[in-house]
Amino acid sequence: MGTNKQYEWWLKALSGADEVQARRFAGAIALEIGWGGITKVEELTGMSHSTISKGIEELKTSEKLEPPERLRASGGGRKKVEEKDPGIIRDLEKIMDENTSGDPMSLLKWTNKSTYKIADELRRMEHKIDPDTVGRLLK
Repeated sequence: MGTNKQYEWWLKALSGADEVQARRFAGAIALEIGWGGITKVEELTGMSHSTISKGIEELKTSEKLEPPERLRASGGGRKKVEEKDPGIIRDLEKIMDENTSGDPMSLLKWTNKSTYKIADELRRMEHKIDPDTVGRLLK
């Protein structure tokens, strides 16, 4: 089998793997290639050097490769904007109070502003936010 065809098969196998499996498989490919393997796998997959190196390290240190309890560390990922910037809720409520109509006794309210315009106003108040996040906060 030609080298390019082999790389195509590797990439197909990687596309269906989760993060941990992909990292370990990329590490195995790099080890199989030998010298320059990490760089070659980087070019083929777009994975970072450190990710491939971590995969190699996991392969070398683990006698039996158990699936991890979680793919990511607890608390990993981006923090929500309202956690990073608690004042944003107060300012959003202020904007909504000025631009909301509907029955005050009902939970259903209407606004004459789009999420884009609300996001623009919040950005003018020095908050980092996009229209999709405004929509999520208004739900």
